[in-house]
Amino acid sequence: MRVAGLYGRTPLHILIDSGSTHNFLDIALAKRLGCRLEEILAQSITVADGYNLQCLYVCKGFKWKMHNAIFETDMLIIPLGSCDAVLRIQWLSQLGAIRWDFKQLQMEFAYLGKEHVLRGMKGKRLHMMNKG
Repeated sequence: MRVAGLYGRTPLHILIDSGSTHNFLDIALAKRLGCRLEEILAQSITVADGYNLQCLYVCKGFKWKMHNAIFETDMLIIPLGSCDAVLRIQWLSQLGAIRWDFKQLQMEFAYLGKEHVLRGMKGKRLHMMNKG
């Protein structure tokens, strides 16, 4: 599910994906925002199309705003291209119980004692294409 967020006054295009463990931040954006990048031992990351990327940096304690709440998590730094950040199980697990309606593109959860509703951005429909 794609959602909007803010880093200071900079808009973020965020993908929430329950299909993997770690969170990611786009390397070009991280540099543009002046994020503190810490070197880590190279980690091989397999992206959706099966391509392997080497992750060499982490941004610890990355903070952003969504639905009038400030969130914080560590982000591995890789080139993303199609979005600014990907939030995965590492972030989702901080939220506790989540009610997720994929048809309505809506996610409900309690965070720091407040109820939140994230609404996904509706875009163009995906078209299935056959290879060959």
